[in-house]
Amino acid sequence: MKVTILCYNLSNNCVGRGMVLAEIVKRNHDVELVGPIFGDGIWDPMADRDYIRGVEMSSRTYGFPHKAPELLSMIDGDVIYAAKPKFASYGVALLKKLADDYPIVLDIDDWERGLTIGSQSPARAYLEGIPRLGTVNSLYFTRLCEEFSSVADAITVSNTFLREKFGGQLLYHARDTDKFDPDKYDKFACRRELGLPTDKNIVLFSGTPRPHKGIQDLAQAMQRLDRNDTIGVVVGASDDDIERFPALREMEVYGRQPFDDIPKWVASADIVAIPQRRTRRTVGQMPAKLFDAMAMGKCIVSTDVCDIPTVLDGTGFTVDSNSPGQLADAFSVLLNDREKIDAAGEEARQRCEEKYSYSRYGDELDMLMKQSA
Repeated sequence: MKVTILCYNLSNNCVGRGMVLAEIVKRNHDVELVGPIFGDGIWDPMADRDYIRGVEMSSRTYGFPHKAPELLSMIDGDVIYAAKPKFASYGVALLKKLADDYPIVLDIDDWERGLTIGSQSPARAYLEGIPRLGTVNSLYFTRLCEEFSSVADAITVSNTFLREKFGGQLLYHARDTDKFDPDKYDKFACRRELGLPTDKNIVLFSGTPRPHKGIQDLAQAMQRLDRNDTIGVVVGASDDDIERFPALREMEVYGRQPFDDIPKWVASADIVAIPQRRTRRTVGQMPAKLFDAMAMGKCIVSTDVCDIPTVLDGTGFTVDSNSPGQLADAFSVLLNDREKIDAAGEEARQRCEEKYSYSRYGDELDMLMKQSA
């Protein structure tokens, strides 16, 4: 059987979840990952995947229909797995279903309306969203897709908030624990290869810096920590991010990396920080980098947001969100107790292998695809 995974924009990091789904599904089925390319090519970390195919097109409402037939013609799987309830993914899948009676599985890994509305009032967000009706993935189109989520033959979700909202089968972000294997990476060899210091403790933040991801809280925590033997490293930031978040200048910053190089960066860390803030954006969002760190057997300091405490289940350390002081205190305690750092990492690795590995979810998605076909 062949499964077509449909992403709403191959040019940004939404491809990350699509890639995870593709890697799990292709353990049992042929797979292709397709979608529109709204930016400058396929998102860099995923550009080398040979099963990704896209159509360069406009996200403008008036321009999208001109290339939509080409995108629809690329969908030739027995099942469509639409990543996110966005018009350019799930909306296109619904059009295919309407035309050719294709079965659809919908994956919801974020609460898209919450992400779009953010910290502003819903009324203001919808008012400001009127001019943005000119783009196919705007708030109004996203809400419409969410309202029609029940049309899908099956749904998968990435956390319990989304399961309560949309129903479906819980599928946390998973990792290939054969590739993300700490036994394959020496911490200091990775540091030398990546140009990182070998004589410092490293607190690592991996991913795209955003306010709701707590990047400013992390910068403040590192300032409060004030240890000459410890540095903060941010990997995944662009030049625009540095301009947007001046606090990044207090840490060592590196750009986006190919997905296959991420294990090296995580291996180089002593502590992985995931300081997610509690906002409308994060109440239905699980940070995928949490699972990178668990798979690589790293000591994790995160916050009590969404399902993070449930996923860690005592294998990492959580503090209150929006609390740089608590982050700094946690770093300080751990850096003074190397045995605690090592033990937490080993427990996190074991839990990831048992609960959040590709092999753990492979049979579940195999059954779901067969039932939906």
